[in-house]
Amino acid sequence: MNNQAKKKLNFGQFYGKYGIFIILAVIFAAASVGVRGFLSQYNLTSMLLSIACTTTLALGTTFVIILGHINIAYGSELAFIGCVACMVNVATGSLLPALLVALLAGILFGALNGFVITKFSIPAFIMTLALTEAARGGAVLVTGGNTISGLTPSFTFMGQGYVGPIPMAIIVLVIAFAVMWTILNKTPYGRYIYAVGGNAKAAEASGINPKAVVFKAYLLDGVLTGIASILLMARLNSGVPGAGLSYEMDAITAVVVGGTSMSGGSGTLFGAIVGAVIVGIINNVQTLLGIDSNIQKIVKGVIIVGAVIIDVITKNSAKKAR
Repeated sequence: MNNQAKKKLNFGQFYGKYGIFIILAVIFAAASVGVRGFLSQYNLTSMLLSIACTTTLALGTTFVIILGHINIAYGSELAFIGCVACMVNVATGSLLPALLVALLAGILFGALNGFVITKFSIPAFIMTLALTEAARGGAVLVTGGNTISGLTPSFTFMGQGYVGPIPMAIIVLVIAFAVMWTILNKTPYGRYIYAVGGNAKAAEASGINPKAVVFKAYLLDGVLTGIASILLMARLNSGVPGAGLSYEMDAITAVVVGGTSMSGGSGTLFGAIVGAVIVGIINNVQTLLGIDSNIQKIVKGVIIVGAVIIDVITKNSAKKAR
């Protein structure tokens, strides 16, 4: 290997390990210096609460994207699941039934995605695109287009409450991260995800059932969506059928910015967390600066394209170095 190849390899390794942290540090420093009010305790706390739902989604998104799949129905799923959970909470006056319904609905959505995608070999994009319309329509249908109010304090505590100085939503996120990290890094199933995402045919030849791996990933993704729906509606203090718009964009952006390859086979949950924080900071700064919401969407699109380009360049450098 010549010196030039070594430099390319070293650059690829360096960016893979530290690039995302450098980006986070630069963005945080720039926001701290250039945006008034960014470092206030109120703003930082509000930002953490606002990204708790997106980051929870990103945990499930990481599993799906490592497999080379995608889910663009998160926003609609959040609206439907969250509204149904709010209706159950108002009807029963209890948090537990609402939580159970949210988890069950999330699992059903995940099972539906996983079954149709694996059974009929329908592209994940097409299936979840269809579900985007169906779930959003379902949210409006079950609520009659009306906001569900009268949630119990125990329900709203999930998205607004604190345990000591720590927001409850962050505690939920940390628990979800610990469980998902253990599954991905400490179980055979986690290894199967990377194997199938890297080369499904080779994985199948070694005795792994790719369809079963994909199906289970969508089930886990559904569980996380159910949890995220509770956090979202609890923070809004109501069941809003129009809620969750563009949340799929934030979740996917966080995962891709965090280093998970859209082509599958690589990615980490910790990277997704850092990516979600980066996206959260960018959204927060744009809001503080009063930037038009349409421009904010353009910025998110540019970020996704940029992250994918960087991923391609880094992979090509590594290949040439070998």
